[in-house]
Amino acid sequence: MINRYTYEDPIFKSTTKHQNLRIESANKILNIFRLISGTINCTDTYDNKVYKFRVNYSNFPFSTNDKINQSVVLNNYPNEVKLKDLNEYFKRSRFNSKFYGSIEPEIIKCLIAVEKNNHLEAFFYLYRVIEGISYSIPLIYVSKHKNYDKTYKQLQSFFNNEQDGELAFFKRFLSETFKEEDFFKSTIDIDFDSIDKIDLREAYYKIYIDKISGKPMSGKGLKGQTLNQEIKLSFIGFYDFMILIRNRFFHLTKGTWQENLSSTEILYPDYFFKPIINHGLNWIALVIFEIIKVDFEKGIK
Repeated sequence: MINRYTYEDPIFKSTTKHQNLRIESANKILNIFRLISGTINCTDTYDNKVYKFRVNYSNFPFSTNDKINQSVVLNNYPNEVKLKDLNEYFKRSRFNSKFYGSIEPEIIKCLIAVEKNNHLEAFFYLYRVIEGISYSIPLIYVSKHKNYDKTYKQLQSFFNNEQDGELAFFKRFLSETFKEEDFFKSTIDIDFDSIDKIDLREAYYKIYIDKISGKPMSGKGLKGQTLNQEIKLSFIGFYDFMILIRNRFFHLTKGTWQENLSSTEILYPDYFFKPIINHGLNWIALVIFEIIKVDFEKGIK
């Protein structure tokens, strides 16, 4: 396969002593870490355009790296973790290369679509990432246990019945594994002021509310809504919300109980999806980053 995307490292040069933190294509997990932390330049060789990704989605809430230096990659690690520790970790972190290699181009395409304001396209790749990680991430996480019985019992608890799909399995994994984390207990605030066309804000806000209202959203998924065109969702509620919006927009089946969205309702889909894309990338990055941190912690014990 032709490699369409190439990287340039803006902070770790060829002369750095931390060579294992420097971007190189063989280490897929490092590439993803640098993508979600907003510390990488990427060239699309198709149109020879350079994209400087600077949004740090591993922060909650996500933030922009106004200036980047080597210390940026230490964000969200414990204070005692130094560059030399990360350098040693990424030296050996070649596990699950096929899995990370499969979601890396999806993340790149999503980030580039955001840069181009193609938010419908960005949502498409965002959802592909969710489907791509929904089964593998729990398996990677529990594989870190040295006790076989504990691993088996934990996996067993994520399955409710034999008919469950991967998305339901993933939801129970998230709810059980990250329930004590600050980001899991916080709300994700969807702000419609990000829509440039003012006349569309209220219209799309009402559609979002209509699709959410009356839905279980994992019980407490819907934290509430305000009258100033903002919706607040819990971390797990946002997961339900992305699945809901995907199903209602990408399907046009008639004659069923589902009220799918039509193109006459969503004349400007890029504006419709814009309020949730960065939150979606933030959501995915937090999950992936937690897995990276777990593996890092296991490696230093």
